[in-house]
Amino acid sequence: MKPYVRRLAALLLVLGLWACGDNTPPRAVAIGEICQQDPGATIVAEGYLALPVSALICREGQCKIMFYDNAGSVSVEFVASAQPSPGKLTIPPERYTLDDLQVMLADGTVADRTTKVRITGPVRKPSSGCYLEAYVTERP
Repeated sequence: MKPYVRRLAALLLVLGLWACGDNTPPRAVAIGEICQQDPGATIVAEGYLALPVSALICREGQCKIMFYDNAGSVSVEFVASAQPSPGKLTIPPERYTLDDLQVMLADGTVADRTTKVRITGPVRKPSSGCYLEAYVTERP
């Protein structure tokens, strides 16, 4: 077989597999409906972010904070970093206040607890509870 035919066959295989991917757009839901969605479902919701009042729990570079609106709240998991970076929660000081919340949005601006945000990501349901994994965080 000639080399260009092999390359063409490989390219067609890759394109075929790519075309079979899940291109379902995220489903818009209210924050109070997030935990009613199927595990792994990609959703989009709008609301506000807040650091926990008691203690911020982070594991393996991931931190969970609150995502809320007038009708409900759910935990949302962010990748955390000491340096601001798009889509990441900036790790607050050890003795933080609620005003220390900073999440860099997809456009490079910083959201605080007064900024309304739109989060897109999958619903996660471990053995107990439910949370949203933040893939994209932006202004509505």
